[in-house]
Amino acid sequence: MSYSRGIPVKSMRPLFFYLSLLFAGHLHAQDGGQLYATYCSACHGPDGKGVPAANSPPLSESPWVAGPPDRAVKVVLHGLEGPVEILGKSYNLTMPPQGAVLPDDVVAAILTYVRSSFGNAESAVSADLVKSIRAATSNREKAWSAPEILKLHPLPKEPSALKNLISRTYFGNWRDQPDFSTLTSANVEEEHDGIISLDQATKRGEHFGMVWEADFEAEKDGDYEFYFDADDGGRVVINGKRIAEIKGLGPMNGSRSKTVKVTLAKGLHPIRIEYYEVTQNDGIQLGWKGPGMKTFKWVSKDTASNTKKWKEILLTPKDRPIIYRNFIAGSTARAIGVGFPGGVNLVWSADNLGPALVWKGDFIDAGRHWTDRGQGNQEPAGKTVVKLSDKRLLPDDAVFKGFVLDSAGNPAFRIEIGDQILTDAWERGEKDTLIRTLTLNGGPAKLPFLLNSLPPGDRLRISGTQDGVRGTAGRHEVELNPGQPRRVFYSFAP
Repeated sequence: MSYSRGIPVKSMRPLFFYLSLLFAGHLHAQDGGQLYATYCSACHGPDGKGVPAANSPPLSESPWVAGPPDRAVKVVLHGLEGPVEILGKSYNLTMPPQGAVLPDDVVAAILTYVRSSFGNAESAVSADLVKSIRAATSNREKAWSAPEILKLHPLPKEPSALKNLISRTYFGNWRDQPDFSTLTSANVEEEHDGIISLDQATKRGEHFGMVWEADFEAEKDGDYEFYFDADDGGRVVINGKRIAEIKGLGPMNGSRSKTVKVTLAKGLHPIRIEYYEVTQNDGIQLGWKGPGMKTFKWVSKDTASNTKKWKEILLTPKDRPIIYRNFIAGSTARAIGVGFPGGVNLVWSADNLGPALVWKGDFIDAGRHWTDRGQGNQEPAGKTVVKLSDKRLLPDDAVFKGFVLDSAGNPAFRIEIGDQILTDAWERGEKDTLIRTLTLNGGPAKLPFLLNSLPPGDRLRISGTQDGVRGTAGRHEVELNPGQPRRVFYSFAP
């Protein structure tokens, strides 16, 4: 194949365009927009925002465009292949090399246009720079991979949302979350880049823990979403409240990750991140998303491409309750979720034979489990999640016998206890209230019934009719008489 000014004669590009390059080469630097439209817009979009239908990456406000231009020049000349993460989304397409097609001044014109358009505000690229990089990499015969090019030209670092970050390192062999407040740290460091990293501990070997304390800067008032994953475990505490925890031993692959929502006011909020490693692999990931943001920003050295492998499928009950039987965070394996119209929700555990969670607001995002049979626990989508129990609430001989729906779609769970049948029916009441009706049938024996094993706190009030509910802030119970239904009300604080 012969070339003229570096352009293949047999190219499939429009002939008139190449003739213009041959006879008007001096216009290249003035025509970056037209050159971009011809060579780049099919994959990266006329507006630089990529082509979602083709899973093509954006150039608009991309860190791959920012900073010194050497990285971008090398990618254009030699191509890029393999997985790459851009603005929180993973891509795995091949960008073909353009060095044999485009002369130096054309590469310079295109990159100058891209670096000053689509929300980018970077310096111009000269043809002399492209020429020098082409000469320095002339022996390269294959496309770059993301790790390879980023090792030479790291992406510019965004300011971290973690301010005044301090890390403490501990050494010990724990199988679960230790109480770091009782331990003496082996090392204390000021982390001026605001990024969580295990580097201080991993150079010393295995069996360690780390604690980071900082101020998280909320850019505006609103709901913030946090993504947390770890190998092996840890927790995140904001404003003194634990928002996410991963227990035990396990990998950092998204299967145990936690995604939680927190309402924050604009300003600084104290945050504490705890982590422990047992053996073999290690890792921690912490990302956040503020109001109006579509992708996560990361405050950890490790970032996750698996934060959302699925499209959001938010289940919203309208005229009837919605039943969702799947793995729900905060409950057992046999969790039965119920979303009621009006924004009050329930998870009932067929293992513990009682309610595990109640909350108000959105019901649940089914995207994880309804997309490619996704695994792992899904967090409730709403706010004010109250955990009511973490253990079995009835005798060992009690057996779950399924549930039925009434004409309005409200569920009634059935439990066999010896020669008696207990029916646990739920429906929505006024405002933010759930009504629970417990009915014991068969046999003469009364049944003391525990309503919750964990304190609901001040976010939820548990009450009953006819003075049927007895209890304190941490434990409520009711005595059931055969044939006499008992009504219990779960009311959220305004």
